[in-house]
Parts: sequence; structure tokens; C-alpha cells
Amino acid sequence: MSEYTGYGDQEPVLWFKQTIGHACGLMALLHCLANGEATNSVLPGSELDNLFKEAVSLPPAPRARLLYDSEFIEKAHMAAAIEGSSIVPSAADPVGFHYIAFVKDERQHLWELNGSTKGPVDRGFLGDEDLLSRRALDMSVGSFPAGEDIGVSIVALTG
Repeated sequence: MSEYTGYGDQEPVLWFKQTIGHACGLMALLHCLANGEATNSVLPGSELDNLFKEAVSLPPAPRARLLYDSEFIEKAHMAAAIEGSSIVPSAADPVGFHYIAFVKDERQHLWELNGSTKGPVDRGFLGDEDLLSRRALDMSVGSFPAGEDIGVSIVALTG
């Protein structure tokens, strides 16, 4: 896959390259909130809404920098991290995981937004099916290699 260079309001999804270490859950959540029906959950005029609106017009590297430099994202991420039950890793600790978020765009295509790829991946037309339908799961996590010892967490944002 070639490096993603898209930007602008004509792009089907808003994708951020991950440059914040130990922030896989945050990255997955941000991608879900920035795309598809979940965008309706973002309060108009909020800091998150303003960040997404600014990010749309930026190419991937400046968009990643915008997210990396966001003070409100950093504070929210740290507040959530210290509320969890695991130890908050230091920036020097190795990162052993990455995120994968699946979202549906306005054209009803299923998109994979993955921390280990060079950009968003169009998984194909899903139609009006739910993201947790059998077909959607076959198009997304169902394509993971069978028999491998991998851990998967699935989080669904619903209305």
C-alpha cells in the first residue's frame, strides 16, 4: 500500500496517522468519532468538533501534528489513563499493540483505520447493514488469520 496523502472534505473518511505512543484506544475512539454516524455524538463547537474540522483540510503529516500538539487531547487521554486498572506506561516503554477501527462512510463503504497501515483501507460496500452484522464482521475481523494467538477487543459505538 502506498502512503496515504488524502485530505479535504471530499475524502470518504478522516484518518490520523498515529504519532502518540501508547494511545491505541484513544486513536481507535477518535477515528470512530470522526467518521460515520458517531460524528453526530460530537457536540458542535466543542474542542473535539473544532479539532476534526481543522484536521479535514490538512494533509496527513500536519494532521498528525495537530493531534499530537492538542493540549485538550493530551489532558483527556491522561485523565482516562490514570482512571484505568493497568499501569500507565512511560513514553520509553515499548509499544506492543496497535489499534484497528472499522467505520462506515456516507456511501456505506466499510473502512479499516489501522495503526499499522499507511492509511485508510476501503473494505468494500456494506450497504445499510450494521457494523456488527455477520457480513460486516466477515469483511472486517473475520479476515484476521485463523488460529493465531492474537488478542482482540471490540468496542461498538451505538445510538
